[in-house]
Amino acid sequence: MSSAKKQKLNDDVDKEPLHEIRAGFIGCGTIASAIATSLARPEHEEYLSEAGLSLSTISVTKRSESKSSKLKENFPEVVSIHESAEEVVRNSDLVFLCVLPQQVDQMLSELKEKGIWNNDRHTLVSLVSTSKVEDLVEKTSLPTNRVFKMICLPPISNREGCALLTPLASCENGHPYLKKMFDALGGVVECPTNEIMSSMMVPTGLMGTMYGIMKNNRDWLINKGVSPSDASYFVARSYLSMVQDAERDCRDPKRFDDLIEEQTPGGLNEQALKNQEKQGVFGAYEKSMDAVLSRIQGKSNGSLP
Repeated sequence: MSSAKKQKLNDDVDKEPLHEIRAGFIGCGTIASAIATSLARPEHEEYLSEAGLSLSTISVTKRSESKSSKLKENFPEVVSIHESAEEVVRNSDLVFLCVLPQQVDQMLSELKEKGIWNNDRHTLVSLVSTSKVEDLVEKTSLPTNRVFKMICLPPISNREGCALLTPLASCENGHPYLKKMFDALGGVVECPTNEIMSSMMVPTGLMGTMYGIMKNNRDWLINKGVSPSDASYFVARSYLSMVQDAERDCRDPKRFDDLIEEQTPGGLNEQALKNQEKQGVFGAYEKSMDAVLSRIQGKSNGSLP
């Protein structure tokens, strides 16, 4: 960010200096790239500044090279590519761990042996679905209020969706800015325990299911003679409008119930819902969600007969 922009943003926050973020990504897959993109996008600066934050730099490991190179190409002023995880940590304060589960132990052991973690400076956020915060604390020796687990989906790059974070970052003696940062990038729900986090992760595993339903709708329309282009466009736009309607006032736990009650008595939507219930669709959904949770908890491979 230019010095002029930083000064303007500082002035916008009652002239209090913004906390500068030096972000680092060990591993640069789809999710890492999405978070980095959200942090680096110029149009997101105002949201970060409203939270008292400003992006300074982003350091990423070379792997996956296609995504790290694309980040560098899109945001050359803030992104730097490094050959090793050690270099990323040395050049960052907020470190995102985005490697495969089987790579975590060796990666953290090597970093700990090199003594590069700084308890006063570094924060570690793991995006590895199987990681446990207590294990990460042990493997880094970082303070408990500096180690977190996070889950999000790729739309975070556009400030869409909602991240999950555990443990609580906004509590007394919590993290100074982590929750504010993720709120600025679209929203976050803090999970007080790993068990709650595991349960909350389940709906994120139903993204493919939602796309499968939309594909089914599209294919059904095509079989009825609708052009593939019109069918795809209509289904996507229709589902978008439904989700946008549901998102309004979504902090109200009765929002979905109210939307169902709004369906016209005896109408097509009410009838279709009842037909789905009779066919056991929602029971199948619950079994699928239980299976996903079982896999997350390491109790099974998640498959159903």
